[in-house]
Amino acid sequence: MAKTKVMVALRDLESSESLVTLACQLAQGMEGELIALHVVEVPAATPIDASEETLDRPGKDILAAAQQVAERLHQKLAPCLVRARTAGEAVVGEAKDQGVDLLIVGHHKPHPRAERDFLLGSTTQYVAHHAPCRVIVQIPAPSRR
Repeated sequence: MAKTKVMVALRDLESSESLVTLACQLAQGMEGELIALHVVEVPAATPIDASEETLDRPGKDILAAAQQVAERLHQKLAPCLVRARTAGEAVVGEAKDQGVDLLIVGHHKPHPRAERDFLLGSTTQYVAHHAPCRVIVQIPAPSRR
């Protein structure tokens, strides 16, 4: 029987530690394999296959930090870096292609018009509605003032 696949989509260094920690805990509890995904959103004016290392460097740094968190928690992590025009479609596509059972994404900032209502950003909303599997959205704790 195939192992459960857990994928965590990482956007930035700031949120990656908490997302990878959650993903490691869930993957370990399910005895599953863990994939960390970073999508490099490439502007329309730039070819997707451009050979500019500067496009991929931030994503590689994020995945390296994710690897460190996973190692600290004694969990194996398979890094995955993809280029796309839109992150949401790329995350859903990778989840389908890799047969992911659980997808973890982060919600990074509150919507400017959402004072009392909970509104997700466009990427998180797209993933939540189109993913081929269950999705967990991690929302950061409110800052204490």
